[in-house]
Amino acid sequence: MMKKLLLISAMVFLAVPVLQAQTKQELREKIAQNEQEIQTANDILDETKASRKSTMNELYVLQKRIDLRDDLINNLNQQIDNIEQQIRVNQKAKKKLQSDLKKLKDQYARIIKAAYKHHKGFDRLMFLLSSESFNQAYKRYKYLHQYAKYRRNQASKIKAKAEKLEYKIQEFKSLKNDKKAILSQKQSEKYKLRYEKRQVRKKIGNLKEKEEELRKDITSKKKMIAQLEEEIQRIIEEEKEETNVWSDLSESQKRISAAFEKNKGSLPWPITNGIITQEFGEHGHPVLEGVKLNNNGVDISTTRHSKVKCLFDGIARRVVSIPGANLTVIVRHGNYLSVYSNLVDVNVEPGDRIAKGQVIGQVYNDQESNKNVLHLEIYHENQKLNPEKWLE
Repeated sequence: MMKKLLLISAMVFLAVPVLQAQTKQELREKIAQNEQEIQTANDILDETKASRKSTMNELYVLQKRIDLRDDLINNLNQQIDNIEQQIRVNQKAKKKLQSDLKKLKDQYARIIKAAYKHHKGFDRLMFLLSSESFNQAYKRYKYLHQYAKYRRNQASKIKAKAEKLEYKIQEFKSLKNDKKAILSQKQSEKYKLRYEKRQVRKKIGNLKEKEEELRKDITSKKKMIAQLEEEIQRIIEEEKEETNVWSDLSESQKRISAAFEKNKGSLPWPITNGIITQEFGEHGHPVLEGVKLNNNGVDISTTRHSKVKCLFDGIARRVVSIPGANLTVIVRHGNYLSVYSNLVDVNVEPGDRIAKGQVIGQVYNDQESNKNVLHLEIYHENQKLNPEKWLE
């Protein structure tokens, strides 16, 4: 029973570092992603420095960078907590090893002392030759052999324990150094966060002086949203009435639809370098009090010359020009639709088969403000979906 308990304890002890390593790796990946997205935000803001015009998108990028910085600090805190937990486990293991090593050394010292006391002037050969019988001589030989083996085993155990203890001491030092480095990074990130919050407050103050212009922009955007929705509804209604148009593709479209749905949460980003600056759904305006904004998709801010790639295999259904959204490409994936707005240099036409990851155009660059924003929507027929939940 005791052996079974020791085996279970050993398995649990060994499993803990594995679980911690996985958590450590996950946190490292999250932190790396935070840092990459913050760098993207910095790149976008660097491009807008050339423009003297304060824009809402610049404010959205600044606010997004604050959210990313907050998330980074939270992940750093979690990493520190994990390291502190590992340090506590390490300290307990180190104390246990120190205690075991002391016991082994004390035991070994007693063995050596007893051997010296009892075997002083002892001749092993004479001990064997003085045996009264062969059987007694054999037993004495076995005794001497087992005693020597026992001493060698004790010495080996001491050496092994000493090596484990040294490893734990080095591991402890490494953990403390890791914690020190992360604490230093956290302090640096908190300093940057305070500075960035001041930037946002200043930007909001500047934009409040342009209330009339902001309200005009909201009205213009609402018209663009309504026109885009109307275009999507027209596609859906046409395909309901003209079912024979896609009858030869019905089976393949069913497969594409199922595959699209299966890939929820792992669809590739439509651009290589971007951050979501306006999320799906209804949100309060960050400058105008009491004003609500509704987004049927997500707005992804990016840098100049960003290529736009199709999320999944599908068929181009519309390429339309919408005021305020430049060119819009609508792609059908079975009974799903993906919508890409604010494009230029579109290289697909209605009816084209499009492969996953295929470039369909480029994000429009507003030369006055150096703004580059892709608007992305996803529909399940006429049901609006949150694209952020579908992207990897």
